[in-house]
Amino acid sequence: MEPLEQRIQQVCTDREHGSRWLVKEAIIILKDLAQDTQLSEIQRLQLLASSARQLAQARPAMGALASAVGRVIHVHEEGTEAIAHEAQQLLTDYETATQKIAEYAQPYLKGHLMTCSISGTVLDVLLAHKEQISQITILEGRPRYEGRAMAQALHEHGIAVTIITDAQADIFLPQCQGVVVGADSILINGDILNKAGTALLAWAAHGRNIPFYVLSETLKISPNRWYEHDPARQASNLNLLEEKEAAEVFANAPADIAVRNFYFDHTLYRLVTHVITENGILDRHSIREIAVTTRTNARILARWQA
Repeated sequence: MEPLEQRIQQVCTDREHGSRWLVKEAIIILKDLAQDTQLSEIQRLQLLASSARQLAQARPAMGALASAVGRVIHVHEEGTEAIAHEAQQLLTDYETATQKIAEYAQPYLKGHLMTCSISGTVLDVLLAHKEQISQITILEGRPRYEGRAMAQALHEHGIAVTIITDAQADIFLPQCQGVVVGADSILINGDILNKAGTALLAWAAHGRNIPFYVLSETLKISPNRWYEHDPARQASNLNLLEEKEAAEVFANAPADIAVRNFYFDHTLYRLVTHVITENGILDRHSIREIAVTTRTNARILARWQA
């Protein structure tokens, strides 16, 4: 097993995996810690407290990380055995969530669809319904081109795929019956944080009256909010979007050229046709109820002094 610090650092810095992989890894880290027989109960709880805080804060755009950590540790007063049990139950629930999402999404995923970048949830749901899908157009997802991996995975399962640059989306949208994307976070008011480019795709689909579906586990619902009309909160907004190295966009750029590289963007709830989860289609009220529970768990973590 890799050292604890190395495993946590991988979650914090990973650029290759989607949020589902990172969430599962975070849960497994906490489960392994709770079951580490080489440590005393007090030592395990101390490490769990510090590790849980690091993991919950690791990726601001990925609400599922903080939600998962909060759910695992909210039973900490019952000891490490309870934490390990909660972690295992969450892993089991997370594995079955995609199947339930696929069942609720089935009526909407037909014909020619468009998606962007890569989402493990979207990939599994599309594969579950490949017999009713004629073609999928995929935005490549600059700057790391995750859409190529999505295209390859779909192609290997016999689905007709076209991959395009992000800027070509509106050219191909008229051919599509729907757009389907994942979510890295669903904010308390229903707005979506996802791979940069999602918001522009949502606006384009809205302008052409093409349905825009978000597939997501409820674990990705976050108590965070977007402050749309408050300039003083702009820094808080941008922190949720995770700005990365400028060199990924323009290597060796002249010093007087500003280069920005946000990995995520913000999509308004009103542009989304349906948010489809393992609990079915959620409206804003249902999303808010889950977000409030998540906020309660986050406060438990903040108060935990092992």
